[in-house]
Amino acid sequence: MISYNPNFLEIKPIFSKKELEILDTLQRKMPLNYFLQSKTLTSKLGFDFIYSSAQIEGNTYTKAETLSLLEMGITAGGKKYSDALMVLNLRCAFEKIICDEVKINRSNLHDIHSIVAKGLVQERNLGVMRKTSIDGISGCNYVPLQSGDRLYSEMGHLLECHQTIKNPFEKAMYLHNNLAYLQYFEDCNKRTARIMQFISLKNDGIMPLVLTQDHRELYTQYREALVHYYEKGDYELSKEFFIQNYEKMVDFFQYSDRQ
Repeated sequence: MISYNPNFLEIKPIFSKKELEILDTLQRKMPLNYFLQSKTLTSKLGFDFIYSSAQIEGNTYTKAETLSLLEMGITAGGKKYSDALMVLNLRCAFEKIICDEVKINRSNLHDIHSIVAKGLVQERNLGVMRKTSIDGISGCNYVPLQSGDRLYSEMGHLLECHQTIKNPFEKAMYLHNNLAYLQYFEDCNKRTARIMQFISLKNDGIMPLVLTQDHRELYTQYREALVHYYEKGDYELSKEFFIQNYEKMVDFFQYSDRQ
């Protein structure tokens, strides 16, 4: 088993100079204000963000079932109610981060978790640091830091480091991977990390990443990239995933312009 390594939280270069240039070129083709002011885009990409985030977590709702749930409140027969709750919670979180100015700090992190985890963890565990230790994470050899003062202080260090990073993409990637790595909450850590990454980019005036394609291999690639980071502290697979899917978003924006 691989124990928590505090060195992973230290700031280091993530993207190469060339990769940052590519990302900057891509984001210029996807103006954030255009997205925020377009009801069509916020609706479509909002659905994609909610649906893909749920699929990453193993949600069993199809696209059609997710749409029926979000638009008409109809749950899918024979499926766990927790799957419906996951989707509805993600919608609430997305609506908040689109409509509100949300700063990256511990208080707002707790608030976001309380939204995405509502009804999925006991109420006393909503938006608070976990009180129990995690023996391991399914699918990898990583054992997160035990609960207690050190876990609390490591989160403080993570948030301080995030604020000192200058480049928006490095900043967002650092935040996402290390929030997931720290496993600060009892559950819903990856969901919270994806939402906080969205907020980080939005706050810097950059179009956030939304997965616009739907296939199992994509969700597997995301999970494998995080496992790789958990075990090695290496961003390589995560940044490849980000760049590849950011490029696909440009295609979506250009298609939307022609409609």
